[in-house]
Amino acid sequence: MSAMEEERDLIYALRALQVLMGSGVGLEGAIHHIAQGGYGRFTDDCSDMISNMERGRMLEEELQRLIRSAKSDAYRRLLNSMRTNVTSNTDLLSSLEQQAEREEESRSDKLKRYIESLQGLPETALSIGFLIPLILGIGAMAPFLMGDLQGVPGVSIPPADTMLNMFRGGMVLAITVLGMLVWGAHNKDPGV
Repeated sequence: MSAMEEERDLIYALRALQVLMGSGVGLEGAIHHIAQGGYGRFTDDCSDMISNMERGRMLEEELQRLIRSAKSDAYRRLLNSMRTNVTSNTDLLSSLEQQAEREEESRSDKLKRYIESLQGLPETALSIGFLIPLILGIGAMAPFLMGDLQGVPGVSIPPADTMLNMFRGGMVLAITVLGMLVWGAHNKDPGV
């Protein structure tokens, strides 16, 4: 799995752990709750952790296994805090609160950068989607509008078929460019 998949629902899992542990539920009880679903990759990992613990593995070993396989720093940090709580009985609640705040800030920054990167997209799409068909349409009508000038010396008007083909080609190009703009915007999506 990618780091983006790990981080997608991490903020919700952090807040759920924070609420559960703040209300007196222990770490293993919180892991059982998270394993019930709704937290993406963390739910899958908690479910695997529980099934492996039922087979006799220790919670610390399972957390260490997940830490080694984690791809994102934020997810690894959460797992490390959980493991430290198991081994040293540290204050996991304050650690979860700090991590959740850091994750919210990181998510806000990513979203802000994404919005800033899309700032010129509406104007560009409007220009391409409106002006190119207008200009090409006028060009395609040129043989019909200026047909009377055909005999004037120095004036050459292309045939209507040529202008119509240019119109079609330009429209296909405009639609392709608009599609590429949308595809580029979609690929910049931070996955928040």
